[in-house]
Amino acid sequence: MGFFDSLFGKKKEEKKPEEKRICPVCGNSFTGRGMDVHDGIICLDCWELVMDDFEMGRMDEDKDFYIAPIKAAVLAKKGEIASDKAAKAEKPKACPICGGKMPGFLTPEVKDGYICDECFSKFNRLEENDETDKALEDYSLKEFSALIARADKQAAANEQRKEQDACPVCGANVSEKSTGSLWGDIKRSVKEENPAFVVLKDNQKICTGCAEKVRLLYPIQYVRKYVGDGEYEGVHIDTLNNITLAEFHKALEEVKVKHQQLEEQYGGCEGVISVGSVARDFVNARTNPNKKEYCIRGKILFGKISTGDLIHAGRDGSGSAMRIERLQQTTGFEEYSGKKVDCVGEGYHAIITVAEDTSCIYPGDTLIVV
Repeated sequence: MGFFDSLFGKKKEEKKPEEKRICPVCGNSFTGRGMDVHDGIICLDCWELVMDDFEMGRMDEDKDFYIAPIKAAVLAKKGEIASDKAAKAEKPKACPICGGKMPGFLTPEVKDGYICDECFSKFNRLEENDETDKALEDYSLKEFSALIARADKQAAANEQRKEQDACPVCGANVSEKSTGSLWGDIKRSVKEENPAFVVLKDNQKICTGCAEKVRLLYPIQYVRKYVGDGEYEGVHIDTLNNITLAEFHKALEEVKVKHQQLEEQYGGCEGVISVGSVARDFVNARTNPNKKEYCIRGKILFGKISTGDLIHAGRDGSGSAMRIERLQQTTGFEEYSGKKVDCVGEGYHAIITVAEDTSCIYPGDTLIVV
């Protein structure tokens, strides 16, 4: 080592240029390692074109890992790319999938052509995430046409499900499924807006709003069922379960006639009650023995009754008026308690609590509410 080498350090050796190779597939020169096959080394550009068509991990056993089959695959792939490029040279006036009008700007592109915005939207609505996560340009028109056909089939199935989950009378939602969003389910849960419906004999779902319209003819009944060992249990029977949708539509017409007859008979009053039983309210009597309250169990034949309404009861030329203190809606005369409500509509049963003496009221009486 010379004096200057020891003083300033040895001059850094220049890096030798990488050896250039000629790719036996495409004929272009390349540097770097390349891709080893059984009978040579090919450039990575060629390998990237066809790597998905060959099984990696079986190089030592697979006869396809030779230059000749790889070269054939590369030429085929380049021909395919050239064909796709030629097909996309001119944008068509009509969508090749659906025949619809093509957009003037920002036309969605697939591998070998163009599609319209409507077909692109259908593609985005596909329920299989593995398709929609893939780049649009990876599909040919033929492949994309199959995907659109699947999207149309899904849309038709969804529409059919919507029809099945809609009340056939008014179209209201009678689905037990999610609203489609977590926030929507939370809001429905907080408001206790769970889907409610009645299932008819032919498995048609009728919303409770439509069911209430015919309760005058098809009420919910409460019966005592013997379960053995001297025990009975209360059972609710919905008489609507025994009729079909066609019979329900007929009931809607019949209830109009029935309501008109009742209106002619009782017109001008709020409601009419058919009395089933009368008894003192002993539950509240335990907490307040000095206050006498009586419960009238009955069915609303016409109109509706509400808390605060006056009941007119009369017998042998004398009558009295009593104010409704509390209301419970039940499903039959025999039911001991019900749901506390502000009003009860026709066709339903109720427990009506009043503070006046009910000695003038008997089972079978008809009471007028004003």
